[in-house]
Amino acid sequence: MLELRNLTVHYGHKRVVDDVSLTLPPGATLGLAGESGSGKSTVAMSVLRLLPKTARVDGEVLLDGEDVRAMSWGRLRAVRWASASIVFQGAMHSLNPVRRVGDQIAEPLRLHGTPGDVAALLEQVELPAAKARAYPHELSGGQKQRVMIAMALACGPRLVIADEPTTALDVLVQAQVLGLMTRLVAEQDLGLLMISHDLSVLAETCDELAVMYRGALVERGRTREVIAHPRHPHTAALAAAFPVIGDPAHRWTEPTPEPEPLLRVRDLVVDYGRTRAVDGVDLTVGRGEIVALVGQSGSGKTTLARTIMGLRTPTAGQVLFDGAQVPSRGRALKAFRRQVQLVLQEPASALNPRHRVYDAVAEGLRVHGLTDDEQAQVTAAVERAELRPASLYLDALPHELSGGQQQRVVIAGALVLQPRLLVADEPVASLDASVRGEIVALILRLRAELGLASLLITHDLGLAWQIADRVVVMHEGKVVEQGPAEQVLLAPSHEYTRALVRAVPTV
Repeated sequence: MLELRNLTVHYGHKRVVDDVSLTLPPGATLGLAGESGSGKSTVAMSVLRLLPKTARVDGEVLLDGEDVRAMSWGRLRAVRWASASIVFQGAMHSLNPVRRVGDQIAEPLRLHGTPGDVAALLEQVELPAAKARAYPHELSGGQKQRVMIAMALACGPRLVIADEPTTALDVLVQAQVLGLMTRLVAEQDLGLLMISHDLSVLAETCDELAVMYRGALVERGRTREVIAHPRHPHTAALAAAFPVIGDPAHRWTEPTPEPEPLLRVRDLVVDYGRTRAVDGVDLTVGRGEIVALVGQSGSGKTTLARTIMGLRTPTAGQVLFDGAQVPSRGRALKAFRRQVQLVLQEPASALNPRHRVYDAVAEGLRVHGLTDDEQAQVTAAVERAELRPASLYLDALPHELSGGQQQRVVIAGALVLQPRLLVADEPVASLDASVRGEIVALILRLRAELGLASLLITHDLGLAWQIADRVVVMHEGKVVEQGPAEQVLLAPSHEYTRALVRAVPTV
């Protein structure tokens, strides 16, 4: 169905894909693994000729024996969607925000004159037909990803390319999406090329696995065999990068005596109109403690964090910091926010694309009027976030940095104010394996050196096992379980926690 012969891609003088040859028979599933920058997505874009004009492509890309590179634009248009389609990474960025999702699913049907029923396509991906009238912002992340899969299947293609289809989804939704794709491959005899940096995701869905490193294909074989007996060091590093719950080698923190509380939340309630987003929550974060707040999307984690930060007024209950109630306005609230800093989930969205690193980090100092010796403070914060030497980064714009470097800039912007508590919302969700490990190690080092406490908001139970002293589990606005990480993750008492743990894919 798909054959790549000596595929090589250059951007200017840089070779980003180096002599890659792959085959995918009908009805087969192939995983393409590697870190960011390894060339995975470039290979995927090559199949449907979606690379920018600046790319120089050599070799052959054969779909059912026909070279895509030799196709006329008319022939290529007929092939896209109908013979081969793609599910892009990040459904929230791939859907048009001002069009109903039903219209977007119908678009390839209209373009190709293909008979099809939007309601039937939605039901095929386990969404009610009524969702056709919804706009993207009215859907959850998992629902948006299902819409993207429905679009990819609309014209009955024989090949589907899925580029990081579960990135940033919570474990329950990820399990549902992977199960859906596995079922569709079996029922419709699709060929599936799945791209991911997470080997556990590929192990759940793919019969064979190919691993890329620095543009080259370094290993290929049956998925379980490649993971169990990797021949290339990069494959071994990918397999070891994602923590296994219960494995002491993947637990990077030691049990500590219960510290004195720094943050205390008491019977907190937050309503949005008639919807109760946070319902009677109690939790504490001790001085220097790392607490993981886990739960699927919509459980109330982010609303709780916004309320803790003073960005949302609680309907009832209290948020106490260092024994005093968090102020609701004025200078007192501003002073509190200097001590409690937020690290957002998407570093690329959190940073102003027109601000240099220096200005992004210095912004907090300027807001709080702490500009004496500004340059020294900014330089120290950037280097504390392990961007060394700082002089190499201070004049850079966000698009000139990798995802991991952007996340370090966001962390430096928080550190420059010397906070006592870091509230980190999915700090490693969109990062690849090695960068994820570096950010986790950075958070632990900041705790050791500065006594910095952290509230980590995450759907990643592996991260909670790796780094957290305690775990708090939220479901439908309530805390259903909390305690030491070993207790909650290895012997959960609540059925919802057990469901979360069961849903975690394993290699």
